[in-house]
Parts: sequence; C-alpha cells; structure tokens
Amino acid sequence: MRAFRLLLLLSVAAMVLAGCAPEAVSQSDLDTPEYHHRLGMRSLDSGDYATAHSAFQRAVDLDKKFAPGWGGLGLTQAYQGDEAGGRSSVDKGVSLNSKIADTHIFRGRYFIVVQNGKWFVEAQKSLNRAIALSRGNESANYYLGEANFYQTNFRAAEAYFGGVVDMQGDLAGKADERWETTQKIIRARPSSEAGRKIAVKAEISRADLAVLFSEELKLKEVFARASAGTAQQATFRPPGAETAGAAAAAVPPDVSGTWAEPWIKESLELGVFEADPSGMFYPTQAVTRIDYAMAVQRILSKATGDASLDTKYFGESTSRFSDVPSSHFAYNAMALATERGIMKVDMMTGKFNPSGAVGGADALLMIREIQNSLRITF
Repeated sequence: MRAFRLLLLLSVAAMVLAGCAPEAVSQSDLDTPEYHHRLGMRSLDSGDYATAHSAFQRAVDLDKKFAPGWGGLGLTQAYQGDEAGGRSSVDKGVSLNSKIADTHIFRGRYFIVVQNGKWFVEAQKSLNRAIALSRGNESANYYLGEANFYQTNFRAAEAYFGGVVDMQGDLAGKADERWETTQKIIRARPSSEAGRKIAVKAEISRADLAVLFSEELKLKEVFARASAGTAQQATFRPPGAETAGAAAAAVPPDVSGTWAEPWIKESLELGVFEADPSGMFYPTQAVTRIDYAMAVQRILSKATGDASLDTKYFGESTSRFSDVPSSHFAYNAMALATERGIMKVDMMTGKFNPSGAVGGADALLMIREIQNSLRITF
C-alpha cells in the first residue's frame, strides 16, 4: 500500500513537471470552461486583463483541451506583455481545434496586439483562415480592418470597417467609430511615415505633436512663406525673434537624447511649444485640447505677424463655451481656434472639452485646417 501511494505521488509529480497537471474539478454548475470563457471575453473587452487572465486560466484548468480558452488566455497574455507565453497559448488553441474560426481569430488578434516582426502577414493569414471556415464572420472582418488600420493601409481598413457596419451585428458600433477615424485620416492625407504612424494613435504625446508640426504642417516653411508674404508690414515679427533665448537655451533635460529631440528642439526654437518654469518639456505627456489650442494660437500669431490674435477674444462678456468661462487663461486660444474652424465644439452641448485627449487623426485634420486658415498648401 505504501509503495502504491509513493508510485501515485511520483506519477502526479511527473505530470506536473511535464506540463500535464490533472484537470481541476468543477465546484458548481456554473464552474465550467464555457462560463469562465464568457467572463474572460467580457473582462477582455473592458480592459480588465487580470480578471480575464484568471477566467481563461480557470477555463483551461477545467478542460485542458478547451481550445477557445487557450486562445483567450494567449490574447490576454499579449495585452499583459507576455508575448512568448501568449504565442504559445494561441498556437495551442489552434492546434487543439483548427476547425473553428475562433481559435484563428484569437491568433490573428494576438499579432495585432504585439505588432512585432511579420505580424501583419501572420494576422492576415489567421483571420483569412477564420473567414474560410466561417464565411462572413463579423469578428474576422473587423479585425482584418484593425490589422490594416495599424499597418496604415487606410483604404483597405475603411472597406473592412464599412462592411462590418453593414452587417449590423455586435461589432457594428465599434466598426462605425473606426470607420469614422479612418475617414478622418484619409481626408487629412498624411504625407509622411511619421504622420501615418501617429495618425492611428488614440492619444498623442507632446513629442508626437512636435513631430507632426514639423513633418506635416512643415512649420519652418510656413513661417518662411508668411515672412516673405508680409515682409513689407512693419508689424511683422520674424519667426523666432521673440524666442531667441529659447533658441540659445539648452535642450530640456527630459528631451536630451530622446528619439524626438530634433523635432522638439525645432518647436521650442520657433516658439510653438514652451518648457515649464523648471525647464522640463514632458515629451511623453498626453496632449489635451487646451495644449493644442495654445499651440494653434502661437502658430497663427507668429505666422501672420498679428500680435493682436494673442488677446483678441479676452474680455468677452459671455463665453462661447458652456464648459469654459471667458476668464479661463486659455479662453482666447480656444476662441481663436474655433473661430477659425480649426477646432470644433460639441454641437449638442456647446462644450469645448478642454481637458479632452487629442487623437492622431484629429491632430492631423486640425493641421490641415491651420494650413487652410493661413492659405498655405504644399
């Protein structure tokens, strides 16, 4: 009897070491792989990756051959930064059941998240396989749109998202939002690789905006053309004349040596951005609508040589915005940007939403409106 127990313990230990631990025992009618998989999907969609990981792990613990559980676990691991573990899990899901679309969709989504190496080729391959197994599959078509979006194939992304909207399924709302963003990017016509990459971001940083102003707005050329066009005006101030000190100053310590240093330095020298009183720039900080409006004011003021634009709307008795008083320090910039049609207010509420984030697509569209306001084309 003692020898039998020892043999049993050794067998269990061997299975654990070999990655073949025995399946967990269900403790309730609801403690099933399918139930935990559904919880995992809801948690994944809401961005609660810790709960999603636990749910998918429980699903595969209850059934080691539950392929969708492995797919969900792998996708969650990718979101959590475990690329190697995620790849192993999604591949295992496909190997366990390659006849269902879901395992291939999880694998395709994994590559969209990690975006390393030949991610686009692999994502396309998996998602197209899902469509071959399930013609007209809504999820596969939506994520093909996502893959093309992040690959900056905007026309293809537009077609996929539009197709999903037409299906009127569960993903129609998300697809419509993506379709609208893609439309903005197409209208903005990013001309640089940097512009196309930044365009897909839901939020952009101060470093990103400095790059966009240089590569897409072409700040130096804007100021040079404006200078030539107003050379006879006594009120014109040469670009950078007021910021000679900034041009000669040291690069902010949190910018020196970073990838965006040349673009940030240019924006500081031209006076479009300013460091804070301590000399820091905060390149990774997200750009808000206030930040963008202030930059617009500086650009228009310097490019036109019209210093009155810096104070034109101060003192208005009634605010133009339902959420910003006319006494706000950035009120003039917000009023100028909206008056020129560069920035928009919410048509239903009249709100400017000053602390709202600026996405890449909107940032690009506003750059085109700045060019229109200055009557400059490239």
